[in-house]
Amino acid sequence: MKKIIAAILAAAFTLSLSGCKSKEPEPENGMMSYDFTQMNTDYIQLKAPSAGDKIAIIDTDFGEIRVVLYEQYAPNTVRNFIEKAGAGVYNDTPVKGVKRGMYFLTGGFEDKKGRYLGRENDDELIDNEYCVDLWPFAGALLSYSEKSGKSDARWVVINNDDETLTEEAIIELKESAKDMEDETVREKMMTMFDKFYEVGGVFEYAGEYTVFGQTYLGMDVVRKLTMISANDKDEAADVVMIRSVTISEFKDGDKTDEYPRPPLHDKPAGSGLSESAESKGAEQK
Repeated sequence: MKKIIAAILAAAFTLSLSGCKSKEPEPENGMMSYDFTQMNTDYIQLKAPSAGDKIAIIDTDFGEIRVVLYEQYAPNTVRNFIEKAGAGVYNDTPVKGVKRGMYFLTGGFEDKKGRYLGRENDDELIDNEYCVDLWPFAGALLSYSEKSGKSDARWVVINNDDETLTEEAIIELKESAKDMEDETVREKMMTMFDKFYEVGGVFEYAGEYTVFGQTYLGMDVVRKLTMISANDKDEAADVVMIRSVTISEFKDGDKTDEYPRPPLHDKPAGSGLSESAESKGAEQK
């Protein structure tokens, strides 16, 4: 958590000129490209799709997941995903990686040396596309590769890091941000911290990978897939398949999960500041 605090605070204190970036030179964390003054806290990921939105229908052994794709925010990543889906690359591929309760990973293959890859060569790598309006909330679709700042054909769907994303952790994040001079940024950061605690997600992946989609139907299936047995290397021990990925469009009247999304937790109690910090603030007044 301390690493994430450092990254997000460094990003917030070093505001850039644009909210979304692509083709970045492998930053330590993509959040360094964010202009937090432009962050929209009416999160698009927590809204139902609109008619005409491009979607991916992911058919798995455990049921169907439907994901809205954010081609306006991550055009290169979405284009690559759509091309791979259309070519059948994701059909009959196993869930390869599982971090219990947190995520599942798929979309790649094992080469002759037994390495799990998502590309034939590095020319196929895509620069990550970072956007201040997209976050690794529960249900988020992320691109993946083992190379920093890059992605390939592999992808991850997020559930929740309930061991790390605790009320105490959120309060710690808030305390770390309390001295920000820009009031607008400070309030947006506080709202974002609360939203992670409320809806769940894997906060440590913020700025590490491209967020390019969001589950709007089938979160129950996502949760089941993140509970597949795995070994100590987070490799799936059970064979569970992605049967197909089909690209389509959302239509009025299409089924969705419940919106607004039912919260996992209420907002953390108190202001988010420690008693000592609150006392210090009162003394200063």
